Amino acid sequence: MPNAQPERRDISSFTSDQWSGRPAQDGGNMFIGFALIGAVLCLILMIFLPGLRSFGALTLFTAVFAIVFTALSIKGKASAERKFLDGITARVNDIVVGLTGNTSHRLSSQQFRALIENGKPLPLLVNGVPGLELQAIGEQPPVPARNPVVKRADNVVRTTRVVVTVTPPDYGITSFDRLLAAAAEAGRDSGAAPS
Repeated sequence: MPNAQPERRDISSFTSDQWSGRPAQDGGNMFIGFALIGAVLCLILMIFLPGLRSFGALTLFTAVFAIVFTALSIKGKASAERKFLDGITARVNDIVVGLTGNTSHRLSSQQFRALIENGKPLPLLVNGVPGLELQAIGEQPPVPARNPVVKRADNVVRTTRVVVTVTPPDYGITSFDRLLAAAAEAGRDSGAAPS
């Protein structure tokens, strides 16, 4: 009997807008934007508050305003990303437990994050039999043509797919086919990735 080919199925996907893993990556741009808003606000407040009518007061007000609102924005984005990661981890865990029948294969949010970041497959046993792997595959953005005049922007939205790869053993192929069909059905029943 010939060896069966591995089959890969997507069980979830998400974009870098939903979860980037780096909520503070635009912190510098946010700080500059909030500093400009703070400076304009301080100039308006100078009309009504004479204590703000000095360069030192303007600088202090602008810096404090920018620091506070940048920190709040980063904290809010980090909280939203953490909530999204917890939701997608729970969904993947439900599918993995359904496939393996073993609750010890559940991943914590930190383990799932490591799976996403390193991209290596995680082998899982199905009733003691190897042949199932969980992997997060990041989509590589297209490489733009080199143009030294135009500055390259790194604001490309990347998609990451969470997939299971099933490599059936030489024996029991029909049971693995049923297992794979159940995984696909579970993925359809769960709906789209949480937003």
